[in-house]
Amino acid sequence: MTPFPATKRKRCPVVWLTGNSGAGKSTLAFGIRDYLNEQTKLESPLHRRVIVLDGDEMRATVSVDEGFSPEDRRRHNLRMARLANLLSEHGFVVIVSVIAPFERVRQEVQDICNPVWVYVKRSNLEAADRPYEPPISPALLIDNDLLSIDEGHTQFKGFLEQIAVIQTSNRVAASAVH
Repeated sequence: MTPFPATKRKRCPVVWLTGNSGAGKSTLAFGIRDYLNEQTKLESPLHRRVIVLDGDEMRATVSVDEGFSPEDRRRHNLRMARLANLLSEHGFVVIVSVIAPFERVRQEVQDICNPVWVYVKRSNLEAADRPYEPPISPALLIDNDLLSIDEGHTQFKGFLEQIAVIQTSNRVAASAVH
């Protein structure tokens, strides 16, 4: 017997920003979250249905026991994937801003929460103690060597409109107040 009855819910999208430390993932994630939440134009606090799971914040709260070894990074990423999946099933559009440095771990994450992968790139961030394998085929590449912060936000907004994340966040927000 399960403590909670199974319910059929429509999953909201999970968008995972991957890229080396310092590439601009968090800046992009929080800026887009604020933009999407503002677009709903609702008075109720229930409208805030877009959530960011930021790697640094998560390490300071739910992954305090993890270090930076490859296995610790794997466990941290899988923990974020499970949390993103749960929030998605509960009606949140989830933007994950976590490095996810290894392709094999990104495959495991894919199996858990099926995110849309966005590669946030910036050159000259490589370091021996911070290995990073660029994704093979991300849905979007935001090259912060070539774009300003505003241009990166504009590119990301356009992409989210294409994959209907913006419409989804507005629909979810509207249904939360009815």
